Amino acid sequence: MPVEIWWAPLVWGIPFLGSLVAGLTGIFNKRLAAILGSISLGISALLTIPLIMVYVGSGDVIVSPRYTWLTIPLGKGVVDVGLGVFLDGISLVLTAMVAWISFLIGVYSLSYMKGDYGEHRYWIFFSFFVGSMLLLVMTDNLLLLIIGWEGTSLASYALIGHWYRDEEHAWVGDPGRSALKKPMWFTPSHAGVRAIIMTGVPDIGFMLGATAMILVSGTAYIPDLYKGLAPLMGDLASKGLLTGFLLLFTLGALAKSAQFPLHEWLVTAMTGPASVSALIHAATMVKAGVYFMLRFVPIFIAASSMVGDAAIAQTRDYLAIIGGIGVFTAFMMATMAVVARELKLILAFSTASQIGYMFMAASYAGMLKEPGLGIVAGLSHLLSHAVFKASLFLGAGILIHELGSRYIDGIGIKARSLRITMLSMILASLGLAALPPFSGYWSKDLVVDTSLEAGFLQASVLAIITSFLTAAYTFRMISILYLYREKESLEALSEHGKAHGEDPVAFIPYLLLAIATPIIGVAWALWINYFSEISLRGTYLHIPEIHYNPQVAVVSALVSILGAALALAIYGPFGYSILPKIRSERFLAAINRFLYDRWYFNPLLYIVFVDGGSKMIRAIGRSFEGAVIDNIYHKALPRIMESLSRILRNYQPSVINSYLFLMLLGIAILVILQMMG
Repeated sequence: MPVEIWWAPLVWGIPFLGSLVAGLTGIFNKRLAAILGSISLGISALLTIPLIMVYVGSGDVIVSPRYTWLTIPLGKGVVDVGLGVFLDGISLVLTAMVAWISFLIGVYSLSYMKGDYGEHRYWIFFSFFVGSMLLLVMTDNLLLLIIGWEGTSLASYALIGHWYRDEEHAWVGDPGRSALKKPMWFTPSHAGVRAIIMTGVPDIGFMLGATAMILVSGTAYIPDLYKGLAPLMGDLASKGLLTGFLLLFTLGALAKSAQFPLHEWLVTAMTGPASVSALIHAATMVKAGVYFMLRFVPIFIAASSMVGDAAIAQTRDYLAIIGGIGVFTAFMMATMAVVARELKLILAFSTASQIGYMFMAASYAGMLKEPGLGIVAGLSHLLSHAVFKASLFLGAGILIHELGSRYIDGIGIKARSLRITMLSMILASLGLAALPPFSGYWSKDLVVDTSLEAGFLQASVLAIITSFLTAAYTFRMISILYLYREKESLEALSEHGKAHGEDPVAFIPYLLLAIATPIIGVAWALWINYFSEISLRGTYLHIPEIHYNPQVAVVSALVSILGAALALAIYGPFGYSILPKIRSERFLAAINRFLYDRWYFNPLLYIVFVDGGSKMIRAIGRSFEGAVIDNIYHKALPRIMESLSRILRNYQPSVINSYLFLMLLGIAILVILQMMG
């Protein structure tokens, strides 16, 4: 029987309260607003500890009393929408991850954002962002999930465009660079608009799908959808529309998690502060789409199995498409990271790539005899990635801020002067590169194993190739930052010395996260089945017995080691550089430009949608002006007025005395009416 905890909604409610308090106190004292905002995040994180203890000890899910705040009338009755919480294994893992990582990022922000011209505004939207994400993962109904979903979009728009003065240090891309005659650098204000448009428009599909689910099933309560969604899926399957409907419903998730072809907003989101990048990439926003998949794939599997083979087949088609999008995104973004120069941009590419693995695992779960394996794989990689990626972004923020460049070759070996940051970056990078025994190795291995079990050999091979690229671009980054020993770099290090210190308020959060990366890796290897049991509770999925495939484990390790070794050989202190050769070879230079300019996808978006859209609007405007305005204003209206004047002339005598008499008569009538009133 579910355990009822009345105060559970406080976990998401307190950050919203913190946002309000920060907004009010910041009018008088910005630092007080920052402190109160971070305290609200700390309280929210601490409240997850008793929730976890109760969940583990009870053997059941956690709910809160449901307070009805909205009633939607339907033909057959009403839908009650309550302010309730439903914490099964998936929700609880996400809740704890979001709360604690957001708190650590908040502590970091106390140092990183101190004195910033938008510090007051930053804390309003930072706390609001965390509250929206916690609401999204904790709520028990679709309507509040949508509210939390859109709340993250609003907050991301404000925080990505935080440095609205658009100074060059906050840009993304090389100033002056263009591809297909389109600019390839972006300001914060531009990037914020891109984010809300590219994530907001696809959300229409999500909201339409959710509305259809509520209307047909007669419930907004998420646990009831396991059975309540069956009639809708059966009806759509009988008409051959189920796959299309599910894809429409998932558009918002693909956009939120920056999956192809809706990935471009995440690249330019790097215009925000590093703490915002860490929050978006590790704890909120892009993880919302993964949560969507982990939450709804079990529901789709259960509901389709109740209504026959057609629904099952079309659901599997949908899952195969989403899984294919995931693995393609993983590969495509990894190729971009291999040649990127901006530190935060490399990490951004890696985020979209790693989330592709998560989509792959969650989707292919529906093809397995034990769907729980794929759900656990996706959830494991989400948690693993959140820890090391938060550490990497926070460390990157310090490097960029202290050393004055956003380019890895501009920072160079000066990064070695920040010793604690160097240790953190290397530890977290080993997790990203998926080297054993770090957490990324075990979780990524489980994703590849899921793909193979589901029968997608080509996707598995592409995922393994992507693992090679991931290790290569990660060690390329580390080599350039910490291993170069060229004369110029050594002179730069000598000149830099120890001019800049490391603030403990800033480095303790990312150091803790970096240290957690190998610890989680060891824990994963030992207790993955216990994690599986905890995380699948309440999903109605059978809990699988997970055994790591030794062949896959060995291949994954060798591929990652090979990618790392290649990068070290090319960029490390004892290797050689092929960069001059790349620049001199026309074919290799063309490939480098193609990857550096992000497969030309961004300029194509502008050519097709921005330029094409403006041309279409101008054409429609010209047609409207010619067909409607000209015909009405220049032809029809003059003819009407001419006819009307002709009629009036026939009834009016052309005598001035008559006009005066009629005018005086009208005035007299008005005076009489006024006196009577």
